[in-house]
Amino acid sequence: MPTEGVTSSVRGCWIRWTINLRRKFHLDAARPKWAKLDGEILQVRSCMEGAFADEAVLDGVSERVGDAAFEEEIVQDMGMEDEEVEVGGGQQSVENGMNAAEVVTFNNPKEAARIYEEYSRVKGFAVRQGKKIKNKRGEFVWITYLCNREGFRNKKWLEKQDRKREHKVVTRCGCPAKMRIKPRIGTGKWFVARFVNDHNHDLLPQKFVEYLPAHRRISDVDIAHMDSLRQVGISIPKIYESIAAQAGGFNRLSFTKRDMYNEVRRQRSLQNGDVNAALRFLEVASRRDEKMYWRYEVGVGQHMCDLFWSDGRSQEDFKLFGDVLAFDATYGRNKYNLPVVVFSGVNNHNQTCVFATAMVSSETQSSYVWVLRKFLECMDGRAPKAIITDGDRSMRLAIHEVFPDAHHRLCAWHLLKNAISNVCMPRFTSLFRHCMLADIEVEEFELQWEAMVSECGVKDHKWVKDLYSKKLLWATAYIRGRFFAGIRTTSRCESLHAKLGRFVESRYGILEFITNFQQCVEFLRDNEDELEFRSSYGTPVIQTEFPELEKSGAMNFTREIFARYRESLKRCVRVTVLGCIESEGTCTYVTQKYRRPEKRWSVTHHGMSDTFVCTCLRMESFRLPCVHILAVLVRLDIGSLPKSLVLQRWSKAAKVEMSGVNQVDNTEAFYRSRVGAFLQHCKRFARVACQSEENFKVYTEKVVKDTLRLEMINGDAGAGAGSPHAAQGVRDPIGVRTKGTGRANELVGSRAVKRRKCSTCGCLGHRRTRCPNGPRVTTSYTEQNTMPSQRMPNRDLTVSYAGNESNTCRRRVG
Repeated sequence: MPTEGVTSSVRGCWIRWTINLRRKFHLDAARPKWAKLDGEILQVRSCMEGAFADEAVLDGVSERVGDAAFEEEIVQDMGMEDEEVEVGGGQQSVENGMNAAEVVTFNNPKEAARIYEEYSRVKGFAVRQGKKIKNKRGEFVWITYLCNREGFRNKKWLEKQDRKREHKVVTRCGCPAKMRIKPRIGTGKWFVARFVNDHNHDLLPQKFVEYLPAHRRISDVDIAHMDSLRQVGISIPKIYESIAAQAGGFNRLSFTKRDMYNEVRRQRSLQNGDVNAALRFLEVASRRDEKMYWRYEVGVGQHMCDLFWSDGRSQEDFKLFGDVLAFDATYGRNKYNLPVVVFSGVNNHNQTCVFATAMVSSETQSSYVWVLRKFLECMDGRAPKAIITDGDRSMRLAIHEVFPDAHHRLCAWHLLKNAISNVCMPRFTSLFRHCMLADIEVEEFELQWEAMVSECGVKDHKWVKDLYSKKLLWATAYIRGRFFAGIRTTSRCESLHAKLGRFVESRYGILEFITNFQQCVEFLRDNEDELEFRSSYGTPVIQTEFPELEKSGAMNFTREIFARYRESLKRCVRVTVLGCIESEGTCTYVTQKYRRPEKRWSVTHHGMSDTFVCTCLRMESFRLPCVHILAVLVRLDIGSLPKSLVLQRWSKAAKVEMSGVNQVDNTEAFYRSRVGAFLQHCKRFARVACQSEENFKVYTEKVVKDTLRLEMINGDAGAGAGSPHAAQGVRDPIGVRTKGTGRANELVGSRAVKRRKCSTCGCLGHRRTRCPNGPRVTTSYTEQNTMPSQRMPNRDLTVSYAGNESNTCRRRVG
């Protein structure tokens, strides 16, 4: 019996095992196939570890590995224990003079799995991990890697009848291909103990291999890129196209669009950790912003029910622009369906600014009281002077409890909408709109109201009576003299909600919503900075007959407010000063519009304080000088606006004079300047690092590792801060249903049938065109062919409804 290559130290069990093995498998002792297999795998390993492996070489190696592979009956488990000699080890000589030290080994199972995975990619199949066997000491004695089509699908899943989804295609076909590795005793290395290369299915071409799930992976760089683009509202398909364009084509990507959706879903599936992650985010933000304020409230079962937060810049904005507050609830902005309440106002550029944000679990009076009290606490006890809402009862009661001195105004658009749904008379809606928005005296308002209810026959209507009892909350005649910054509706809130829809989705969790909402706030602040630049750069062209007053307005007001001031300055030429009545310390000027003798206003000038008061109260309502005061200034030949007529909230220097804002703004400015400077270096580095594929891979990996390390450092630093209101096991909120929940979430069988309602008489069962009480109007041919633009109703604060007078159904005659 040949015993070449076996030293005298080999024990008798090894000799007996070798003899039996050769008798059974007819092996050549000089060239054992295990040694040949190890040599081939070593060649595969050296080829795979290269950055760009030649496909022809890999194919040749795979063919040789296939030739050296054992048949299925040959590759039975050797069943070796720790004291047995491993196949391919010892002092056996191998092909090409390779000694035992040169036989292929792996440092760890992860390296073996990577090499086998690369081999499967070249051959056209995928790999999954099989059994992992341990000994009595808990150490792995072998690990098996299988073809992904090994085994068969359980019959119970194939025979299941009550499936809601279609069956997935069957991919398991019992493929026998596998590779088993075992540890080498005493060295810590791993070697191939079994290798089967026979597949019972067709291998995939190279262009289809990348579609196998095992070969699809999203790198950390691509995930970070995707997250940054999603924060600014870019959709997944657009992000996928952008990454493919950067990679040079869709075929060069190692993942699909579905993998990106799965990654987003994985990030969202933080079971009982979404709220805790959001609170940690707010805690880290509070260390960067000393004035960051956030509070939350938990309910039954430690589930979060309410959340409130406001950053330092929002609080500073409220100190200057918080005299008018508008807030409304928006729905469908998170996966828990929690209503989002955004507190907003108007800054010196007549632009919407955000003061605070809250998420509530229920739209009850107690929830709104909690939110408003936290708002008052956040703003150091400073309450707004005027509040605008949509008239929700819970909001109204909470405002009366927390802000009893604030004047509450109802949204004009919602009132018109309610008038259409409750009265269903186009004529009433038109007259009511005029009564509500017309700048008239109280006596005239009362006369118009009596005439309207008498004409429309709604004097005893319950909703009309209730509306009249709340006239102090919506009638301009009663609201005159109160400052609302020109806001009559909650349309600014609706516009803000529309902008918010570009940054958040209904599937977002609490953490995703907060981060993306802050991106939306940063977007608004960036627009504000741009408007600040436009107001401070350049001088407007003089267009009026009073250049001194116009220049004075341009120097004091921001660009947007100056445009309104200039319109008033142009119209002041229509006002005539009839006379002056002098008294002790004051002068009262009587003004009149051109050819309007019945309309007269009195402007009182207090010489000591240099203040002006007009009976039209426009200065008190809008904090801008009215045409009557400007006419008096022209009469007095004053060349610059007195300080009493320039409100600080509308001036260019509004934020310059804001106390305590420098510290916050400097922190924000320093952060932005560092980011901008670092990005410039990154752009320069990217240009040189991406010139070659090798440098791109090396430096990308380094950047990702350093980024993860810094993120871990910052996260560890934040975990030990110990905030007094830090989250301790707060559970995610429970999904709720609110008045803003859409019908899409309702079960089809539970939806009530919506009956058609006539817009003329308000009765159910017929339309306006079939109404028996509706007038039958016949029109001429020319009236029927009137251009649509000539019948277009006024769009200023109008509400579209079915059946207005301009669109009354016309029936043809004859």
